Amino acid sequence: MNELIEIYNKSEENIRSFLKNTIENFNSLKTFENSHFQALFDMFKSLELIYIVDADTKTQISPNYYRNSVDNHQMKLNRAYLLEKFENLDFAISKPYKSSATGNLCITLIKKEQNKFVFLDFNLKTVLDRFKLLEIHPSFDKITTAFYAISGTLMALFAFLMLGFSLFKVLTHIHHLEVMDFFKPIIYITIAVAIFDLAKTLLEGVLFKSYKKEESEFKTFIKFILSIMIALSIEVLMLVFKISLNSPDKMINALYLFIGISLMMGSVAFFVKRKDGVLA
Repeated sequence: MNELIEIYNKSEENIRSFLKNTIENFNSLKTFENSHFQALFDMFKSLELIYIVDADTKTQISPNYYRNSVDNHQMKLNRAYLLEKFENLDFAISKPYKSSATGNLCITLIKKEQNKFVFLDFNLKTVLDRFKLLEIHPSFDKITTAFYAISGTLMALFAFLMLGFSLFKVLTHIHHLEVMDFFKPIIYITIAVAIFDLAKTLLEGVLFKSYKKEESEFKTFIKFILSIMIALSIEVLMLVFKISLNSPDKMINALYLFIGISLMMGSVAFFVKRKDGVLA
């Protein structure tokens, strides 16, 4: 999402000027309503939604007109909160935001005609592509999306399988479990949580279009690394118990493992601090 916004910001003036000049060439946008604004959709490939709001009541008085469908469920909804975002209600274009109607990143153009406001939502990604500011390769994009979707789904499935396996191991040995027997299932569960978090991030990015803050991927990476380190720490703790009971003379090996994990934690802490410093 941030990449699209950055590209848009660099050419914002040109894009806004083009949209404004093109729309102002029409005497009235409402004249296209009888044909469900199909002429506008044909002209603007990036246009994905149009609706009309009454200037006095601030309520929506038209259906949501999409490129290939019409939705009447949004009529009579109060749109005052949208109008508050615009300084000039006669003609204005919003900053990029995620549309609640389409789930896509878009910019909204508003034009006042008599006592009505006409809202036009433009898909930001398509706008940038039409201006040759974004190189999109449809075939490769589909392959990439499919790969990440399949990978994310399989990772989530394996995470659930690991949880099921952990539960199975405990239940099948419930009558003769010892304290040490609980360590392995806990390690499996910890790793399953890390894998599921990673799978969730992949699926949100390619299927559910979850546009989040820039730090979200960074936080997911840190959570994944911390989960792995927790699993390793539990493994080391289990080895310490085993060595102390069976081979105390090999306790130095456990120390080496603790030192290794401590170095990993120190590296992650340094990385997080350095990242925060850059973001600040």
